[in-house]
Amino acid sequence: MTKKQKKTSSGKLFALLVCAVSIALTITLADLFSTALTAGNFTGLFSSSSKISAYNVYAISMFQSSLLSSAEESSSQVKSQSGAGYIYSDASVYYVLASAYEQENDAELVKENLEGSGYTPSIITITIPEISVTSNLTASEKSAINSALNVFKTTYQSLYDLSVSLDTSIKTETDCKVELSDILSNVNKIKTTFEASFNSKLTSAILSVKLKIDSLCNNLTELSNYTSTTSVPFNSKLKYSYIEALNLNKELCKEINNEI
Repeated sequence: MTKKQKKTSSGKLFALLVCAVSIALTITLADLFSTALTAGNFTGLFSSSSKISAYNVYAISMFQSSLLSSAEESSSQVKSQSGAGYIYSDASVYYVLASAYEQENDAELVKENLEGSGYTPSIITITIPEISVTSNLTASEKSAINSALNVFKTTYQSLYDLSVSLDTSIKTETDCKVELSDILSNVNKIKTTFEASFNSKLTSAILSVKLKIDSLCNNLTELSNYTSTTSVPFNSKLKYSYIEALNLNKELCKEINNEI
């Protein structure tokens, strides 16, 4: 190989090396610039998904009719016998619900015990749909929205536990009201944190969450202040309230999913 050829080959090799180093340096600088930009102007923000899984509850229906007036009459009877008497509407049919369970087996056992009671009990599956929201949220905002979206289910579970304890005489009405105060306090805390986190981001979805939590707080306050009557004993009101928490959750899921 001549000196000229060697020089030319060396030149080409050097050019390739310079090109490779330049590309690597460009990528590195781009990464550094991107990192600096994110850290400098968007500290704490990240694209995140707040996902609340779907779940089912199994409600005991004591009566069903296409006429609201008939359902209302049956509701009064069910309430006087310590059932929820909650009128649940689905596909133009009104169901009068007595109680609701997370486990289908529990609902089946209750249904069997109610047969021969003068009613024709059936099990209605109520599905609370999944919610999945992707947005730029800080860690505290994600925590706030997750707590807010979960509060309806956790409230149902807490009220359900109280109703079982009351029905089995483990707790008295007074005991239940003491625990209700704690439940309401926790919901109010979640509500306050949520509102503070999204005060400047009041989208239609955020407003829906806020209004539903307001309704939940109002229902819990009414329950805490409720005094038993012959027509609607306290354990009936307690069951009614936990089904209402579920229905608020279902309505909220529908509203948010329709906006996505």
